[in-house]
Amino acid sequence: MKLPPDSLSSLQGKNLLPDPSRPSVAESGANIGQTFERMLMEVNRQHQEAEQKQVELLTASEKDIHGTIIAMEKAEISLRLLLQVRNKLTTAYEEVMRMQV
Repeated sequence: MKLPPDSLSSLQGKNLLPDPSRPSVAESGANIGQTFERMLMEVNRQHQEAEQKQVELLTASEKDIHGTIIAMEKAEISLRLLLQVRNKLTTAYEEVMRMQV
């Protein structure tokens, strides 16, 4: 049985055929890893910035207490967020591994 060529395009619109523009499961897993790595690098950068502000507070003649406290709090909140994301990813992974196939 032959299908007319336009019937395939109607199936693709109904999500029955894979969309070539969407990433595959393996690619989306790599994207999650890359996203988490970027988050980790950003948190690290914020912690380094907070440490630098602390050193400047102790050694500089002009004291920027507010800027130092803000940098420290931003680094702290970013770390907490990163840990929550990690915990959610771990929980999701464990749930997937418990699924019966």
